[in-house]
Amino acid sequence: MIIFDFDQTLVDTSSVEHLRAARNWKAVMAQASKLPVYDGISDLLQELHKAGNTMAIVTKSPDMVPKTFIKAHGWPIDIVIGYHHVKNRKPHPEGLLLAMSKAGARPEETYHVGDQPQDTEASRGAKVVALGSAWGCNDASELKDSKPDAMFSSVDELRRYFKAELALK
Repeated sequence: MIIFDFDQTLVDTSSVEHLRAARNWKAVMAQASKLPVYDGISDLLQELHKAGNTMAIVTKSPDMVPKTFIKAHGWPIDIVIGYHHVKNRKPHPEGLLLAMSKAGARPEETYHVGDQPQDTEASRGAKVVALGSAWGCNDASELKDSKPDAMFSSVDELRRYFKAELALK
């Protein structure tokens, strides 16, 4: 199983960060169609799906935001855990554990891709492989300092990692 963070991992949401911080989700949704998906993400998700991997998104946003992108881009992601699905948000591992439970996945076969130290901490709490996605970070030093199991500066680097780890074609 592969669990992705959403903001700054799959989609560049930096232009609406002030709206997210204010919890103005209506305004975020009004801008959603203008938010760019990082180069290579859609292809990577399709490749991972074709190789038989279950994928999920666990985000501190409401699930309506990533579900908009899943629908618009045809992403093969069935499990979306938003902030209202859990009592404890990241860095607590509750969201990751819930996604794994829904998928019937074990920690030793689960990867979590995220751009913040809280993602690494949540991965550790859930006992899954922590993968740092630095391509959306202005300053990746805090992510690096959180010591993820591996860290990537591009989606293509992550693709090569999964190709080696999961035998992607």
